Amino acid sequence: MSADVRLEYDQLPSLAPSYLRAATTFSSSLSRDKTIPSMVATMCGLDIRAEHLARYRRVCGFARESTLPVTYPHVLAFPLHMAVLTNKQFPLKLLGLIHVRNDITQHRAININESLDLTVLIEGHREVSKGVEFDLITRVADAHGEIIWEGSGAMLSRQSTRSGDSKESGSSVKPRISRSEKVQLDFVPEHETTWSVPADIGRRYAKAAGDYNPIHLSPWSAKLFGFPRAIATGMWTKARVAAELAPHLTQDAYTLALGFKKPVFLPSAPCFKYETDAHGADFALVNDKSDKLHLAGSVRYL
Repeated sequence: MSADVRLEYDQLPSLAPSYLRAATTFSSSLSRDKTIPSMVATMCGLDIRAEHLARYRRVCGFARESTLPVTYPHVLAFPLHMAVLTNKQFPLKLLGLIHVRNDITQHRAININESLDLTVLIEGHREVSKGVEFDLITRVADAHGEIIWEGSGAMLSRQSTRSGDSKESGSSVKPRISRSEKVQLDFVPEHETTWSVPADIGRRYAKAAGDYNPIHLSPWSAKLFGFPRAIATGMWTKARVAAELAPHLTQDAYTLALGFKKPVFLPSAPCFKYETDAHGADFALVNDKSDKLHLAGSVRYL
């Protein structure tokens, strides 16, 4: 695979240098004739660490099984994400990026004893009404070179766009939201569960996943970035969704797609609503008291 920037590792890179570069990078724009270069980071032969997996399962609510949680490969690849997003050739500032959508396709369940090859890549951008958007893509292959897991996260960098008539790129998840008093969903929920999201979930997830974004850690660090309180990490909410749905899914190969809408402030008690059928599931996380939609998405069997 050819790329403008290629990073190859024989072990996962340390996160400390990436966080240092993130904290000292202030440029956050693209010149008119530039785009994000093609960037690829790879690491082969990754073995799962039992203690790391156990910590992740506990904080996200996954049961102990012989296969990996569907969202766990995202965490495995997180050091590669950081290496790419803080590389000197990446033209946008990491702090302030907004995760707006995330799609995961699991082609088969991944055994905890498998050795995995990871690839992370970015190429180009698109202009949307709120700024610049790009896809952070992750692929996981098994020992035979077969891709068994793929993830795509749409990331937004808020800035002035160069085309006044630019439109938001299409999301795979577009729930209908009524202007009436209650959020109107595209499905009729069969089940509802109230989550108890504690004030320290951002710090607990950071210890499990390595994601120490300050907007998730404390009210004081979140206020530095304009938030009144800390907010739950988007990939923690997706993992919690996956853990909630896991006992109801009848197949191992599926796509789990969602759009992040409004932040979950900490602490919080949002309501998770979902239905399942022969094709998968539809779900949403809402705050019934404030009529706020936090996220919405679907599972579709392959």
